[in-house]
Amino acid sequence: MTESGIDPGLAALAVAVAQGIGGPVAAAARPVDLGPGGPLGDWTETARLIARHRVQGLASPTLLKVSGGAMPVDLKTSLIRATMLAVQAQRKQMDLLLRVLTALQQKGIRTLALKGGMLGHCYMARPELRLSNDIDVLVDPARLDEAEAVIAGFGYYRYVPAEDWRPAWLAHYRKWAKDSAFLPQEGGPMIECHWRLFNNWKLLPLDFETLWQNRRIQRMHDVDVPMMGDAQQLVYLAVHGAFHAWFRLKWLADFAAVFCAMPPEDRREVAALARRLGVAPLYDHALSLTERLFAIPLTDEERARVSAAPGRAALDGFALVSLHHADASAWGIKHDRRYALRRALHNYRLRRDPGYVITQLRLDLNLATEIDKAGLSDRWLWLYPALRGWRSARNRVIHHLGRRRSR
Repeated sequence: MTESGIDPGLAALAVAVAQGIGGPVAAAARPVDLGPGGPLGDWTETARLIARHRVQGLASPTLLKVSGGAMPVDLKTSLIRATMLAVQAQRKQMDLLLRVLTALQQKGIRTLALKGGMLGHCYMARPELRLSNDIDVLVDPARLDEAEAVIAGFGYYRYVPAEDWRPAWLAHYRKWAKDSAFLPQEGGPMIECHWRLFNNWKLLPLDFETLWQNRRIQRMHDVDVPMMGDAQQLVYLAVHGAFHAWFRLKWLADFAAVFCAMPPEDRREVAALARRLGVAPLYDHALSLTERLFAIPLTDEERARVSAAPGRAALDGFALVSLHHADASAWGIKHDRRYALRRALHNYRLRRDPGYVITQLRLDLNLATEIDKAGLSDRWLWLYPALRGWRSARNRVIHHLGRRRSR
């Protein structure tokens, strides 16, 4: 481990990612030997890390350049091919995003592009290198049904929640969840249609009207793309990363790119916004990780605030566990019960106010991912939280006893 508590291989990968971001992020990145004799000498592990953190586009150009003849030919060929395919896929995603946004705008449906390739377009030297697996849009909640119909018109079907759910199930799902997921009938990226930023609306109290009033417009290929304003964007990226325990380096790269694009006086306003929204510890946590992984210089004021941020050490520590975790995806969490429990508890410590904790508990009991399997009529749907809680407890006990019997 390095002095910052980061594995040398991951630290070197972060430097390669910083070079892919370009601009002030690349200039600030700490010097690390990325050559054949450096910490990335285990190229098989490097390839795994690149895929694990979804930074093929950002990291590969630098690694291919500095590796010389040390990288095995088959691995180099595989990396070049994977990067080229990913870049091509990213360009197709951006084309689809623009077509979806245009169709929504023609219907008069207010829509914001979330995260994804637009971050690369606005803040990175080579936008096509910032890869994503899906397209995220935030639509006016009052016109959600219309927005979903527009997305379906592009040859997509709603995967979550299922299209055949009863109206009562759908209403319950929309109350406690933040988005619906659409899959293509014949190949293509998933589209997530959001009506709020997080399942727990008390985590980051920014409603659609506030975000729309503070939006910025980015012109791209003759299409006006509404995005979150820079201040709200940076706070959102900090909270989004903290919510997921920063288990992908790609998310920290996004935050670093937006952060470095702002002058210190604007960043002071962002910190003030985070305080007003009650997420200052999460914002300072993001600054701490950005400094540790990318060596982004902080002002004296920022450094003093980060060092005094409540709970930062615990948040940083768990983020490093997640970054180093072999597979922190949904599949990986399912097969690592101890880590899954830590992730669940992590969600409760993101904010300390009672309203957030109570809402998170209610959300965990009401999340309607399997409401269709509960066997409850519309009249008795109010029993779903108790049924879900009982089934969850029963499954945990069975799993625990099953592990004991197998020993």
